[in-house]
Amino acid sequence: MSDFIQKLKNRLDSPLRPAKKAQSLMESSARKTLTSFQYKERKKTRIAAVLMLLYPYQDEDGNEKFDWKMPLVLRPPYEGVHNHGGQIGLPGGGEEQQDENLMMTAIRETQEEIGVIVPKVNILGSLSNLYIPPSDSMVTPFVGFLDTKPNFIPDPKEVARVIEAPLSSLQNPALRMQKEIILPNKIILDVPYFAVNEDSIWGATAMMLSEFLHLIEEID
Repeated sequence: MSDFIQKLKNRLDSPLRPAKKAQSLMESSARKTLTSFQYKERKKTRIAAVLMLLYPYQDEDGNEKFDWKMPLVLRPPYEGVHNHGGQIGLPGGGEEQQDENLMMTAIRETQEEIGVIVPKVNILGSLSNLYIPPSDSMVTPFVGFLDTKPNFIPDPKEVARVIEAPLSSLQNPALRMQKEIILPNKIILDVPYFAVNEDSIWGATAMMLSEFLHLIEEID
């Protein structure tokens, strides 16, 4: 286990600081102003988990660099009650009856969506829950790692493309930008986002990543 991963595990084993401040840095205008985007406890709220999976970045010559990558997934266009079609997110999904706990939900969903098996011992811990209004979901982000780059086998029903996001890009302030997004229901959002190559990572995923990045700052 690398020194960075060990420090990250130690930090995740400690109590988390309140996440709202870090999450709010990547919060859309809707979350700040619309009451419909605020969490209200419901009996049918979907319980879900996602996985931030770190693995070492290697250059074209196979030489390991002092950087890490994390897979994100571009969802194919689809409609439904949990509609996040066409958006970028972390591998994950809803809790199912056979899941021992939410960590196993994140592990199972990662294997189903991108074909990557993550041993339980490689899960370092979890971050703060985050409510996602459009799908009425309460999501727990988990953090894990692999020693080498995995072989991605995306499920085409769930994943249009795997995006390998360098941690250094997510940490770069120059790649945090702002733009307007028009949703399918014609609502216009002013959103901050991470610019990773040609992709824009915004919404709940960006908010979860923001908490993660602030946690990393504490161990550097």
